[in-house]
Amino acid sequence: MSAYRSTALLFFRRMRLPLIVLISAYSIATVGFTLMPGQDADGNPWRMSLFDAFYVVSYTGSTIGFGEVPYEFSKAQRLWTMVSIYLTVIAWLFSIGSIISLMQDPAFAQAVRGARFRRAVRNYDQPFYLLCGFGDTGRLLTRTLAELRHPMVVIDHAPDKIDSLSIETYPSPVNGSCMDARLPENLVAAGLQNRWCMGVLAATADDAANLKIAVSARLLNQRAAVYARADEQHVADNMRSFQTAHVVNPAAEFVRRLRMLLTRPQMYRLYQWLRSSPDAAIPELPHAPRGRWILCGFGRFGKAVYEALHALDIELTVVEENTDLEGLPEGTVIGRGTQPETLEAAGIDSAVGLLATTRDDVDNLSILITARSMNKDLFVGALANAWSSEGLFRAAEPDFLAQPGALIAGTIISHIRSPLLNQLFERLESADDDLARQMLERIAPDPHRAEQPELFTVRLSKKRAPALYWLREHGFTVDVSLFQRHPTRPRERVPVEVLMLSRGDEDHLLPAADTVLESGDRLLVACPPALSGRMRVLVENEAAAYRALTGHELHQGWLLNKLGLGPSLPSSPSG
Repeated sequence: MSAYRSTALLFFRRMRLPLIVLISAYSIATVGFTLMPGQDADGNPWRMSLFDAFYVVSYTGSTIGFGEVPYEFSKAQRLWTMVSIYLTVIAWLFSIGSIISLMQDPAFAQAVRGARFRRAVRNYDQPFYLLCGFGDTGRLLTRTLAELRHPMVVIDHAPDKIDSLSIETYPSPVNGSCMDARLPENLVAAGLQNRWCMGVLAATADDAANLKIAVSARLLNQRAAVYARADEQHVADNMRSFQTAHVVNPAAEFVRRLRMLLTRPQMYRLYQWLRSSPDAAIPELPHAPRGRWILCGFGRFGKAVYEALHALDIELTVVEENTDLEGLPEGTVIGRGTQPETLEAAGIDSAVGLLATTRDDVDNLSILITARSMNKDLFVGALANAWSSEGLFRAAEPDFLAQPGALIAGTIISHIRSPLLNQLFERLESADDDLARQMLERIAPDPHRAEQPELFTVRLSKKRAPALYWLREHGFTVDVSLFQRHPTRPRERVPVEVLMLSRGDEDHLLPAADTVLESGDRLLVACPPALSGRMRVLVENEAAAYRALTGHELHQGWLLNKLGLGPSLPSSPSG
């Protein structure tokens, strides 16, 4: 109600003088008509009552001109009619002009938009996410989460970004407002304390702002998960100290994928696919050569890459034009890397790979093209700093490409889709790379036509999976194969894969179909998007789970059981 009151108060504060002028004009005209002498139809003296006078002023002031009522006017009344016309018309012109001016006032327009925004947030009746920051990362998060049927609330301090949001079309409700996300009261106004707020996404380009958003969210709504971007490692550590659900450092994520590409190519394909947008394709199997590499750019990303490749005992030559940077390794070639002379000095002829990680996308593209022209067998990777440049980089066909916004958005979205996915990749890093190949082949038999699967985290409990819990309570043995059975033809298998079974402190990757499930088990399940509805029904609907397990219909109800038409349930667990 405060938003409505503030808007109404602002309106009446700005319209105080026009309303006083309009009311005064009508009052003077009305009283004047009661004082003007007139005659009735019989020639007797007559004066208007207040009601008759106000009636005449009403149609006179609006220039309708209804006529002289109830009797023909005297000359005095006609004279006062002319005075009233000019008086009320001028008052109306002044009032209407003031209203038009008020509607064009930026402060009033902002107040109206704010009231409309707060009303829309209050009217949400399903879980939504609050996004702070609508840059490259924010746009990707909004588009992808909306496509996954998650309503969104977006706030950003830049009016042009919020204006661009209003002209976009999304499959789910998306409401935005121009606000400073660093202020806790703005987060509350954007729905942070709303019971439907599932999580807060701190995706601005300012580490200090993201840190304050994360702290405010944790203090004001401990039920909402917080996902945050942190460019500096000490900020990321600070966020993790107060249990931020997931912190993404784009440089660290860039290095993690590069390390996978070099050491675990099968896992890289799986990781890159599942942590990209839903329409992403499975990357081809990379063949990164071993030998000496060239690194162009020693900024934040360049330093992280240098440390990672140095840890892998890969020989590296750095090219950097800024000699004032701290930590420049010995033997650094001074230059931008866009000139053939600089690349020749870095030994481009004998290098097996090159990474362009400068802060300028034009320079990175120039380095990539120049290097390819000088060494056609070179493995090249590039950093696309801005999302708008990614199309140009794709046209250049690098062997490895990363964009910070896409890295952050893909990582956060994969964590939202299934928190177990991060745990899965941690286990895969310590397993044989062939296991990642098997996993990818199971969920994508045809990698060229594969559709990114829906990921579910199923916890075997009465609250999270009531149908599976009910089966176990009634003596049925529930194993992994239940998820792979057709809902009406149990002997027919559907393309659903249980990627991981987490039981206590143990994680089992690609568990066997006959693995018996126990209470408290958590499963990471992947299925085609077309079967996602069936998966939800399977874990929530007892009749669907019973039919998938036995092939028979479950007739429930007191009367059916009394008539002997209910299900025949086993007295002890059975296979």
